[in-house]
Amino acid sequence: MRLVSTVRNLAAATAIAAVAALPLAAGAANFAGTWAFTGSLNYHGTTSTTAPVCMLRQSGNVLAGSCKAPNFAGPMTGTVSGRNVVLQWHATNAAGFKAVATMRGTWGADGVVRGTMTSMSWPATGIFTGQRM
Repeated sequence: MRLVSTVRNLAAATAIAAVAALPLAAGAANFAGTWAFTGSLNYHGTTSTTAPVCMLRQSGNVLAGSCKAPNFAGPMTGTVSGRNVVLQWHATNAAGFKAVATMRGTWGADGVVRGTMTSMSWPATGIFTGQRM
């Protein structure tokens, strides 16, 4: 009787440990949810700012969703590696102008993602921050 009880306890402890280790095994932080980003791009001395709100879904280390800012909207895709993220926002404004912004950042212990931002639409670079809402 005692051996059966010990085996059951050991099996239960092993199952709990395996389930607890799942998030660590996945290796990617959970970026799913609604995020408020702010960013600025510098192009030949002129600074352009943006503040999209993005709704992201995550499957493994792949992100997909959409963003809306005061003047631009469009889909966002990305990848996650640990607490690092690479995001790409394909934005279009009301006049039909299309821009692609790439953001590379790290999610800090304070809950804020910080990093660099570039644009393929014009050779601009800058910084961004993001925080889950």
